[in-house]
Amino acid sequence: MKTFRIIHKTALLFLLAGLLFPVNSCKKPVNPIENLKLIIDYNIIKTTIDIHLVDAATGQMLGSAASQDAFIRFAGEDELAVVDVLGVRPTGNKFGVSRGIATMALVPGDPYEPSSSNPVNFNIIANVPGYLTTTKEVIITETGRNFLAISVMPLDNPPSGVYVRQEPDATTAQGGRVIVPTTVEVPGGSASVTIPEGIMIRDAGGNPLSGGLNVTIVRFDNTDPAALEAFPGGLTPTVNRLDGSTQSGTFYSAGFVAIEITDGNGNTASQFEDGTIQLISQVSPETYNPVTKTNIAAGDEIPYWSLDENTGVWTEEGVAVTQLVDGNLQFQVELTHLSFYNFDWLIGVLCPNGSPFRFLANAVLPGPFLIKGKVYRQDDNAFINTILMWVENDQPLYTTYAPADLPVYIEWDTEGSAFMSIDPASQPTYVNNLCSNETVNVNLLVNQDPNLKTITISVSLFCPTEPVTTIKPTFTAYYILKDSGNSPIAIEMIQGVASIPGLVLGQTYYVWITYDNTEYGTDVLITQETYTYLDYEIPAEVCDEVMGAVGSLQ
Repeated sequence: MKTFRIIHKTALLFLLAGLLFPVNSCKKPVNPIENLKLIIDYNIIKTTIDIHLVDAATGQMLGSAASQDAFIRFAGEDELAVVDVLGVRPTGNKFGVSRGIATMALVPGDPYEPSSSNPVNFNIIANVPGYLTTTKEVIITETGRNFLAISVMPLDNPPSGVYVRQEPDATTAQGGRVIVPTTVEVPGGSASVTIPEGIMIRDAGGNPLSGGLNVTIVRFDNTDPAALEAFPGGLTPTVNRLDGSTQSGTFYSAGFVAIEITDGNGNTASQFEDGTIQLISQVSPETYNPVTKTNIAAGDEIPYWSLDENTGVWTEEGVAVTQLVDGNLQFQVELTHLSFYNFDWLIGVLCPNGSPFRFLANAVLPGPFLIKGKVYRQDDNAFINTILMWVENDQPLYTTYAPADLPVYIEWDTEGSAFMSIDPASQPTYVNNLCSNETVNVNLLVNQDPNLKTITISVSLFCPTEPVTTIKPTFTAYYILKDSGNSPIAIEMIQGVASIPGLVLGQTYYVWITYDNTEYGTDVLITQETYTYLDYEIPAEVCDEVMGAVGSLQ
């Protein structure tokens, strides 16, 4: 069920020809509402955000099976700005996920009109059954179409550099107090957590855990690119410092450990009394220390941080000292509450809008497209972030809250585009400062195969009401080569019309839109450049929430 409608609807009423004739007094009077058609312009939504959930082990967006029961929550400073693509705020601040995609929007106009001087900021939390919960900060600085990629880590099939131990009934608690001490470590022993006898464990609401306690511990190796991509919370965060200040910057990481303790009743540990839990995490000697500008060594100090996986908020906890134990470098800290923990130096600042990027093609682009870039630091080749840019022409595009004065390189991915590829001269693209005013040019190669066609599909949603109400949506649609297993490709839909470039004659594609966690789509066999008209009925309860009473339209 949805709540809180914000749209001021603009309506055009069309009477069919029969209503224009005088009523014959010998016949039954005509109901003036019958045969009335109402067309609603939902182009009032100016800013959308598409969240792409990517399986960290496969590198592919989540499929339909993995997306079942998955959801995105949002919280934070500007959470009241978030609505769905038809302007309705979801109950519980949750969006469903379809084929690894969740779509949200911003309330149009003040006070949530995004700009560099007035960015819209909130956190999203991705909850996928069988995957580790992860978070991401969202900062929107301009109106338009926005995309965000989040890597989610499967617990049963972790990517390279991630080590998982799920230990059921690792220990026992009575009335919240642990009666059997235990140590749980990840495969290979690179991280461990020790729970002492007598400690009291409660959930966030103060309720004691009891019975068998299940312990999950996950360690991310900071020197493995696949593990870095899957770091919950990302590596360009906004954090709360020990002195109470708020700061943004880039994490130079020395490792990440996620810990979860639950009981048989579904309670999740959060608070400790009468003791602490010991965390030991080994660190690779190849870890780069940006303070000394050398590899890490025994005695080096590094801040450590907790990530609240329920809110996406980072908090500085203290300083860890690198120790040499049995020939291995490691950190040892005593935890007073349970969360995800990261050992990182926070370096530099972030700029609201980074350098301008121009994507220059060797021929006319047949349509807009989404391009993905993985950003790496030049000094240690460490992964920083994944950026997604919506390219419509050669107008400049900007990264948001990019790290300043940090040399990087970007590896581009067109994600299976049939009509466009990256010029090898731009792969990768080196940038010495993402926050300078210097334009970064990326060269594209357009495939001019005559068998590639651009087709147009017109989509409308309708409510089976009196009058029948037709909705012409304006947001992102997707398509995929049928039965290919490829990642979905984003396309632009404006007032129900989407142009899809780069389709191959004779191939069948599945094209769809998603609303209210329901997918509306069809197979399209490409035989010519043509229009296909699709009309989908949406449930009555959704119509009631989105449309409201006909008499309330303005």
